[in-house]
Formats: sequence, C-alpha cells, structure tokens
Amino acid sequence: AVMAGGSLFLPSAATGFMHVAAYGVWLGTIIWNTFFVGLTMFKNMPRQMFGRVQSVLFPKYFTLTTGANALLLATLVIAAGGFGSVNVGAATSLGVALAVSMGNWIFIEPIATKLMFERYELENLPTKTDEVKEQIQVLYKQFGKWHGISSLINLVVTCCAIAHGWYLGCRVAL
Repeated sequence: AVMAGGSLFLPSAATGFMHVAAYGVWLGTIIWNTFFVGLTMFKNMPRQMFGRVQSVLFPKYFTLTTGANALLLATLVIAAGGFGSVNVGAATSLGVALAVSMGNWIFIEPIATKLMFERYELENLPTKTDEVKEQIQVLYKQFGKWHGISSLINLVVTCCAIAHGWYLGCRVAL
C-alpha cells in the first residue's frame, strides 16, 4: 500500500533519503563528467586515446545517470502517494530527462561511437587514397552531427537536473 511520503516497504524518511542521494549522484555525475573529466581529458590526451576512453566511460555514465534519474522519479511518485498526487512539474522534468537520457544511451551514443571507430580505422591506415580521405571527412561530419545531438541532449538533462534541484531547494527548511 502506498501512503503519502512512503509505503509499507519504504518509510518516508528512507524515501526522502533515497531521493536526495539519487539527486546528488545524478547532478554530481553530470557536472563532473561534462565539465571536468571530459574537458580535462580532451585537452590533455591524444584525440584517439580520448575517444577510446570516452567510449568505455559513456556506457557507465549513462547507466549511472539514467538509473539515478529513474530512482528520482520513482521516489517522487512514492513520496507523493502515487501518480495522482505527484507534482506535475517535477515529474515532467524528471520524465523528460529520463526519456532523452535513455535515448542517448541506447541509440545516439552507440551511433556516434561506431562512426568514431570507423573513422579511426581509416585514419590509421598507413597510406590513404583520395577516396579514403573523402570517407574520413564524411565520417567526421556524421560523427559531429551525432555527437552534437548527444551533447544537446546532455544539456537538456543538465537543465532538467538543475530545475529539479530548484524544486527540491524550495521544499527544504534548514
């Protein structure tokens, strides 16, 4: 049975704790990965090495942030006593972030990574014909498009995370 603030299996204090902890993980991971780790590696690593490391980190990043986002939405609904009582703005923000994060994780990132590795394979050929050079440029543009879409989605998720922080901040009494 669900009651306002919690359930028989998850008391309100535990629901609140899980919500705040998930929010800290979500926002912290987004900020740290986007503005510190990614930029630091980009500026200090050879391009192909950077891409290879990111191709390993991104699935972990999306798993962690999407999971935290899903936990946030679930605990929001539990704390409200069900979908009928949930704050529509907060649920919408979390729902949009969850949907686009899943899209980025499942569809966009794998396409961008595949294009990146195809380009690396051609770039690493000992000799390149004009046709290969043209194909590298095509792959570079395609990668740029998908990477740009992924970055834009990440910006949307970041804005949703900040909006949810505002929602939470308006409800905290210190």
